[in-house]
Amino acid sequence: MSEIKAFDLAGSPVMVGSNVLYSATGTRGTVTEIMSDEDGIWALVDKTNLYYKTEVLKTIEKKDEKELSEKQFTRDEVNQALEKQKEFVPTEMDHSNVESGG
Repeated sequence: MSEIKAFDLAGSPVMVGSNVLYSATGTRGTVTEIMSDEDGIWALVDKTNLYYKTEVLKTIEKKDEKELSEKQFTRDEVNQALEKQKEFVPTEMDHSNVESGG
């Protein structure tokens, strides 16, 4: 049995162990299996346990889990961010541009 040659959307090789991104959903994971059938070449991605056609995946460099994890904010940091956003929001409603039919 010969090894399956698989390529991503940019033409880069995809193999077992490749880190990939499915940009439609932002899913990132590692290819654990490659198979082919009459519909094309498929890669099994560990994070979802789903097969993706290799031509819709993009090979990427593995990011540290720490870098991808959620950031924790203190209550003060959240309040400061909200205060900054208030500067850009109008404080009074103006009805001068509202038209009504009649």
